[in-house]
Amino acid sequence: HVSPGYRNPDHNDGVFENGLLISGDLGYKDEQGRIFLSGRSKDLIIRSGHNIDPSMIENAMATHPDVALAAAVGMPDVYAGELPVCFVEFRPDCEATEEELHQHARQSIGERPAWPKHFIIVDNIPLTTVGKIYKPQLRCEAASRLVSNIVRQQMGLTDSHIMVVEGGARGMKVTVNIPKSATSSISAIEKELAGYIFETEVLAG
Repeated sequence: HVSPGYRNPDHNDGVFENGLLISGDLGYKDEQGRIFLSGRSKDLIIRSGHNIDPSMIENAMATHPDVALAAAVGMPDVYAGELPVCFVEFRPDCEATEEELHQHARQSIGERPAWPKHFIIVDNIPLTTVGKIYKPQLRCEAASRLVSNIVRQQMGLTDSHIMVVEGGARGMKVTVNIPKSATSSISAIEKELAGYIFETEVLAG
């Protein structure tokens, strides 16, 4: 039931190989030979070469009594490439502290590199029309928070506007728009963001 490929063979690289379709799904097989789908390879968080399955974090955090839904994604990092962060939606009338969430993660997640660096508490985690967590929006939100902290807090450009979208040559593009009066800061911002994996554009005006 697999297509023989695209009309243009150049499009087959990484998708069709030796009659097989590389779907990008992650899964595992149990002792009875049953196959379980657990996620998508593009959702993997790669921390210093360590592949972290976000479902391991999400399943662990879902056991916290106050957590209604958890979604783990990678936040860009200069040294590690990505660091795991976890968005959390609480149950009605429940509210754990960030430190309580960190403590639960340390007790529930066996792999230390998978312990979330930050917990981001939100009212609602975005879902697709079929009820799956919409990871692209969360990855962009995590990158936006990172860049906002660098540009607005650390560099003091509080009037800057940051937009993050998926796509482009590096998989994610960050646009920083600063006031025209701060044009002289463009090179400093570019230098500060140069070490991250995303594509950066800094505009003034």
